Amino acid sequence: MNEFERAAAALARGVGSPSVDPRYVGGPSVSPRYVGAPAVQTPGGTQQPIDWQPGNYTAGDVSMFGLGTFVIPAGSIGTNCVRVPVNPITPQRLGCPSTVQGLLLLSAVIGSTNLFNSTFGIPIELFSEVSTFPQILWPTIDTNTGITLVVANPTGAPLNFSPTFYGTQVRR
Repeated sequence: MNEFERAAAALARGVGSPSVDPRYVGGPSVSPRYVGAPAVQTPGGTQQPIDWQPGNYTAGDVSMFGLGTFVIPAGSIGTNCVRVPVNPITPQRLGCPSTVQGLLLLSAVIGSTNLFNSTFGIPIELFSEVSTFPQILWPTIDTNTGITLVVANPTGAPLNFSPTFYGTQVRR
């Protein structure tokens, strides 16, 4: 397996994983003296020990990942709302307050994967706390990739967008 195949395999496991398993997330890491350290033979052919540490994550809990508030300008055709969680989280549900109406969620991008099948937008009312509309199966939002929500505002006034994810996070 060459370096490109290994990178593709690592990305396939990281983006789109439907579950958080704290036994495997944050597994043993091997760290040289610095990132990108070259392989150097020491005088006399002796080897130095490799520094490693066991996984950092110890448990998984139900939690919330609040994205704060974004002001979406009137007439916006796409405002990027980018956030990165503190710990990896697998959302079960996206919640948007039902007091704000008229915004369209154009895309939800985790890593390089857009989870929506259209660029025309989904009304955020379908994700409100009172909606009975079925949710999609959200992949894990990792601390390396985060999530980008692209929101349009076809109304004539600026509106607040305050999404929150409810799901399982791993913790230290």
